[in-house]
Amino acid sequence: MALLFLLPLVMQGVSRAEMGTADLGPSSVPIPTNVTIESYNMNPIVYWEYQIMPQVPVFTVEVKNYGVKARVGQKESAYAKSQEFAVCRDGKIGPPKVDIRKEEKQIMIDVFHPSVFVNGDEQEVDYDPETTCYIKLYNVYVRMNGSEIQYKILTQKEDDCDEIQCQLAIPVSSLNSQYCVSAEGVLHVWGVTTEKSKEVCITIFNSSIK
Repeated sequence: MALLFLLPLVMQGVSRAEMGTADLGPSSVPIPTNVTIESYNMNPIVYWEYQIMPQVPVFTVEVKNYGVKARVGQKESAYAKSQEFAVCRDGKIGPPKVDIRKEEKQIMIDVFHPSVFVNGDEQEVDYDPETTCYIKLYNVYVRMNGSEIQYKILTQKEDDCDEIQCQLAIPVSSLNSQYCVSAEGVLHVWGVTTEKSKEVCITIFNSSIK
């Protein structure tokens, strides 16, 4: 029988448990199995399985190479290696937040950069072009009375974006219309997309257009 372990990672992590009183024989310590990694909003979690032992093992997790080894008493197993994992390429990033409002004869769409939480502290997803993880553009989907148009916002255009959000303005139709908006980010290097935001809507009536 194997037990499933998981360890949230920010830096190198060691999962410790109290040692049992029984001692192992001369055989080597079994290697952990099925080492896998998942990441959501830049927070990787390592999972692995390990068989039941007479003495509770201590697990050491390698962060850069994502490997796990077990120590029971004074004996250690070899590292069990996961497949290559890059947080930006293989992980998931949550959706941006989208807001929509009317200003004079335009529809203003605000796309707020996704946030991550590291040790309980909120941080924005990096969109600095010097890093490999930054969001280079947003795909903005505008649905008007059932017809959808896609717009793109480049995050490096200072007129459109800052460290908190990007903004898109589209003209208001003279007809009674409902505008529904959603968005997703596209990362710089691998073209990975964030999760798509929830759709938000606003209805514009003729009497509100001045």
